Amino acid sequence: MTETEVIERVAAETDLRPEEVERVLEAAGESLRYTAQEHGVVLRPGSGKTHLAVALGVLLAEGSEDAELLAELVAATAGAWTSPGHDLRQLIEALMPEQPELPTPAVVLQARRNAEARNALLAEFGGLRSGEVAELAGSRAANRAALATRWRAENKLTAVPVGDELLYPGFQFTSEGKPHPTVAAALEALRSDPRMSDWQAALWFAGPNGWLGGRRPVDVLDAEPDAVADAARREAAERVF
Repeated sequence: MTETEVIERVAAETDLRPEEVERVLEAAGESLRYTAQEHGVVLRPGSGKTHLAVALGVLLAEGSEDAELLAELVAATAGAWTSPGHDLRQLIEALMPEQPELPTPAVVLQARRNAEARNALLAEFGGLRSGEVAELAGSRAANRAALATRWRAENKLTAVPVGDELLYPGFQFTSEGKPHPTVAAALEALRSDPRMSDWQAALWFAGPNGWLGGRRPVDVLDAEPDAVADAARREAAERVF
């Protein structure tokens, strides 16, 4: 649904004029942009109103109860625009919770470190899209994504979500473009813990490991394959217990 379609639908369901709905979304959008700026979050191109309209459009399309609640909020606040003495700042303050849930400094620091580690991993080893995996392996299959998808399902590779796509970190491949057998053996062990995410698995290979004397698994994939696989099994066992 487009922004205009969302506004028109909310207006119809709440007996409001479209311009009233748009003004409330714009006010809430200002709050969204301000909050994002305060926490160093970069929004994708588009106004805050657009972000809210898109989110509301998805909820409306899904028939979610949250869409009805948001529509009621629009109805409850739209009247403030025509009431004397109400300006944009007052309406934003009315929409904000009394005690907003803000991340602690420790959580923010951990998130920053995690983001830096992810960037460093991709900067060092690169990331391949599924079609590039097929090309590297010399696959001639018509479905260029099938090979990487199958290898990932077999725990021979891990793919990390970056934006709207999956990337396969480059350290996982042999010179022939096939999954490195040591990576596959380690992933089989790591995946025994269902809580292990794709990013956690990828970063495990690129981080210092106590079971390997402080060396990174990625640096000894060829020289000490059994040690890497054993370190992965120990990691999985420690996570479970």
